[in-house]
Amino acid sequence: MKIIKFSMQRNNPGPRRRASLALACLLAALALLLSGCQASPEGYALPTAVPGAVATFAPETTAAPDPMRTGDITMGVVADANAMVNPIYCTTRDIINLNTLVFESVVELNDAMQPVPLLADRWTVDGTTWTFTLRSGIIFHDGSPLTAYDVVASFNSIRAAGAAYPWYSRVSAIESMLATSDTELVVTANTSGYIFLYSMTFPVLQRNTLNDALPMGTGPYWYIQYTTDTALRMEANPLWWKQPSRVQSVLALFYSETVDALLALQTGEINTLATRSTTAALSRNLKGRTSMDYSTTTYEHIAVNLSDPILSDVEVRRALMYAIDRSTLAENSYLGMVQQTEVPISPGSWLYETQSAAFNYSPERALAILRAQGWSDSNGDFYLDKMINGTLTTLELEIITYDEPSAPTRSNAAAAIVEQLETIGIRATYNPLDPDGNEWTMETMQRALRGGRFQLALIGVNLSQTPDLRPLLATRTDDNSDTSLNFSGYASPAMDSYLNEVMTAADEVAFAAAIANVQMQLIEDLPILGLFFRSGTLISTLDISSMTGIREGNVLRGIEFL
Repeated sequence: MKIIKFSMQRNNPGPRRRASLALACLLAALALLLSGCQASPEGYALPTAVPGAVATFAPETTAAPDPMRTGDITMGVVADANAMVNPIYCTTRDIINLNTLVFESVVELNDAMQPVPLLADRWTVDGTTWTFTLRSGIIFHDGSPLTAYDVVASFNSIRAAGAAYPWYSRVSAIESMLATSDTELVVTANTSGYIFLYSMTFPVLQRNTLNDALPMGTGPYWYIQYTTDTALRMEANPLWWKQPSRVQSVLALFYSETVDALLALQTGEINTLATRSTTAALSRNLKGRTSMDYSTTTYEHIAVNLSDPILSDVEVRRALMYAIDRSTLAENSYLGMVQQTEVPISPGSWLYETQSAAFNYSPERALAILRAQGWSDSNGDFYLDKMINGTLTTLELEIITYDEPSAPTRSNAAAAIVEQLETIGIRATYNPLDPDGNEWTMETMQRALRGGRFQLALIGVNLSQTPDLRPLLATRTDDNSDTSLNFSGYASPAMDSYLNEVMTAADEVAFAAAIANVQMQLIEDLPILGLFFRSGTLISTLDISSMTGIREGNVLRGIEFL
């Protein structure tokens, strides 16, 4: 167990701390006189802690309360032992959420997920050259001023860390970055489009603390102490450039499993928990709790093998969309922890096209579409059939899926989809075993998908918060373009054109229009059968109803103002 504590000399501590600081200085001076020592005029120096090091700074009086057992908000955090906190290297979902309280970015995404200024107050663009002007008067937790050089150093560290860490892909559109003064930042992008602004949402660290276990940010909270695999404590930053935080401290207690954190919430050891686990679905509705669901970036859909003789017909795919009861799947299989959408844009986003909600559950309409395409029960066996290439072909479909370790969510959903398709005369089966006779795993599923050895596959893919849908929908090419999520073999010149317009749209109006065209083309072609975005839930015994715009990666958005 490693303990890292910070005891800092802070510039301009503010009126709330001056009286206590004056008393502390008087007592320290008296102690030094009695001991014959001479006080240093600088006071305590800011400690630097290398990741993995054990550092203890400044003595603590025995009369002080244990800082690791008090807090206005006590969060449950599911994390491995020795989890990294430094945001450049942090890969733990719950700690990433905590880091949003400590670090800020040049550009942020607002409640509707639209890029807006944060540490920068304005920018201009000339071709692929973007010039950002930082706000003045913002300081880091150690009292040093924010400069463009800190932004450049943070970017360089993220790039140097590599693709194994979360922020690397976010900055992939940045070719180079140069600080031309303390407040001016010149960035060269690999695109001239508005979409580039999403790349500037990475965390900014004080450049002298980039490799520290607990580096310095500019956010509403600063780190106080981290005891690995036990707890992480933060306190409100009185130097924050926005309005003072109402919540003065956040204590995160660590658990190895979600079930342990839920038990801690039940017993009162913690008062707040954010989780994506479906095991929390019932817990969020218990008496004395408030909860808020939030959208994740995991998009649930049915991949369709477009080379299959039956599924190559878009009208069959259209019938399937009407035949699947997504509302029932959402409540019974996913336990309500999803957000319905036929397209891979969250309904809470400023980019969501409402006209894309085109498929209400209607088995009658599904059957009418199939009959119009020549499918009928010609031999009285209940299942639909028709002549294809001179052969009487039964409308028979197999669906495969895999489950995450926590719950059989997708397998339950696949079984329910089979029943729904059966009611309109489709001979549907769910195959729980891979070709080797074992239960499907993510790895075996990926091999089947990439090899085209499937008809229908119920899967979840993790999309980026940058709305670049080319990996899912662009035509596969041989030029190393990322089409890694296009398992259906979809190829559409119209879609490729719209996707390119997304990347080159110069302003937010053109950008939103291009994204809307992508969504409507998807509804027209149906290369995938869209279902949901998975949801998480923030549960608390406190009143969290005032929080807005929370989402995966920023679940604690606005918690400082509760």
